[in-house]
Amino acid sequence: MKLGKIAIVAAGVALGVAACGSTSSTSSSSSTSTTSSAGPALYEEATTGVTFTQDFNPYESSSLAHGLNMTSLVYEPLYEMDALNPATSGMHPWMASSYQFENGGAELAITVKSNVKFNDGSTMTAKDVANTFALLKAFPDADYSGVPTQSAAPSVSGQVVTLTFASPQYTNLWAILGSTYITQASAFPIGTDPSKAPVANPVGTGPFMLDSFSTQAVKFKPNPHYWGGKPPESEVVVPNESTNNAATEALDSNTLDWAGNEIPSVVANYINLNPNTNHVWYASGNTVTLNFNLGAGNGGATGIGDVAVRQAVSLGIDRTVLSSIGESGYEAAATSAGGLEPGQQKAYPNPTYANDLPVDSAATPTSLAGWTGPTVQSVLEADGYTAPTGWTPSGTPPAQTNVACDGSVVANCWNKGGAIIKFSIWDPEAFSDYWADASEISSQLQAEGMDVTTDNATGGYTQWQDAMNNGQFQTALHWGAGGNIPFVQLDNWLDYSINCTGTPVVCASGDYSQFNSSAAQTALTQYEGADPTTSAGQSTIASAIATLEGIMATQIPDTPVLYGADWNVYSTAHYTGWPSASNPYMDPSPDDPELPYILMQLKPVAS
Repeated sequence: MKLGKIAIVAAGVALGVAACGSTSSTSSSSSTSTTSSAGPALYEEATTGVTFTQDFNPYESSSLAHGLNMTSLVYEPLYEMDALNPATSGMHPWMASSYQFENGGAELAITVKSNVKFNDGSTMTAKDVANTFALLKAFPDADYSGVPTQSAAPSVSGQVVTLTFASPQYTNLWAILGSTYITQASAFPIGTDPSKAPVANPVGTGPFMLDSFSTQAVKFKPNPHYWGGKPPESEVVVPNESTNNAATEALDSNTLDWAGNEIPSVVANYINLNPNTNHVWYASGNTVTLNFNLGAGNGGATGIGDVAVRQAVSLGIDRTVLSSIGESGYEAAATSAGGLEPGQQKAYPNPTYANDLPVDSAATPTSLAGWTGPTVQSVLEADGYTAPTGWTPSGTPPAQTNVACDGSVVANCWNKGGAIIKFSIWDPEAFSDYWADASEISSQLQAEGMDVTTDNATGGYTQWQDAMNNGQFQTALHWGAGGNIPFVQLDNWLDYSINCTGTPVVCASGDYSQFNSSAAQTALTQYEGADPTTSAGQSTIASAIATLEGIMATQIPDTPVLYGADWNVYSTAHYTGWPSASNPYMDPSPDDPELPYILMQLKPVAS
């Protein structure tokens, strides 16, 4: 399974990401391979359980390219940005040489490199860049990267493309420069919604191009016109791994070089099989949440439209069990309902939300030693719910129901006027760790008087993500959005105006809960418009983050459950030069958008 990314930040450098008006001085020499002969085929896997269909459309969020996190093998962003490094040193000019904010941050002038070609041999120009952003402006359903609202069409002057936004965008560089893939204008004309048709044979600027497709594997060959030099790899193969366990077996048999899935007892089950070649670096990543469907009908769930119920659900989860059983101890239990992971909490300290979540279940006042906050019992009783049969009155142990709630007997469940709390957790069984987490949450909450079940997305990742986009679920575990500053993840959770479009509502680029809050929109606008190079801007950013944390904690569109890892298991049997704890030059997962950067750094092992 593949998790998204969000960086650990420090207070000083976190403000520096968008501080750079121009980064033309940043070196990009490492992007060019000097390998004289290509090495063997490199086998990589990022996401298990994806349905293989020949669709590499970068504008369609549920395409195979996005599902397998391999879009950037063929299509590339203007900058390669390291999600683990929020300083300017983590921004690498890629197909752009520099950028400059103008007009108070409402305009972004991007200087495009002149030596870039598409894999069909044609030259990529500033017009292709402008056309890409014009498409995102014209067709909101195609805005997979969350580019903010543009108030005017992109303009071109020589090699400079100027984007004009409805408000200042100092903190949105991850979406604009780092996550938007530039496409060929002739392949995606401005008059047609680019997200509506599959792309079988993609034309892009990346180091690789499609070689062959089958339902068992997708093979990519080097792009002979690649502007960054000859890739070190003779081929990149992405096999169809149906489950995490299948990917683990492939790693163990040395048929995968690089994977993005969790391996239980990774030292015993992988590293110790061959310590000379088998390695792992689970870099600090994102915040994993339980998402509640707050759209029309709540996906058929009952109760979760009530914020008190969502709070009770959150309080009833034993996050320590999820960490130890579901995630083998590789992901820590979340302790902050505000959503920031520990590094970001350190950068933007807010005692209110530092430890406001119990890591163990807080069902009643006596069920969790030392916990002085609200409990499942106190929250639901205050909201007018009647306790289940056998539930011990407040303050009197033992504190648990005698009969688990499975929905068959109302009296065994918390109920209000005969209506019980009932919902399912939607995730693919192929995601073995999430499936274990979902099963644990179901068991825990049933024992605490809520009818909670698991719902297996038997179609794997593709079916699961499609349902998330379209609000066709009740609750679901989902990784965080990633990015290099807190804005990226908070915006992904809370920005309804950017992420959600149409009737019926589709939230293809985030806010899967369909949470629509004017207060959140105001705080996000303040955050993205604050100039981090000024003290006033830094103060605005800190204030906006506190407001957004408060919305997450009190309105609970999603509740944090774990601090996610960026899964990264790799072998040095065939290639060296991987990012690692001792050489952390890039977020290490086999994921978009860093694939081109990492693959161009690798060196084949001499045979």
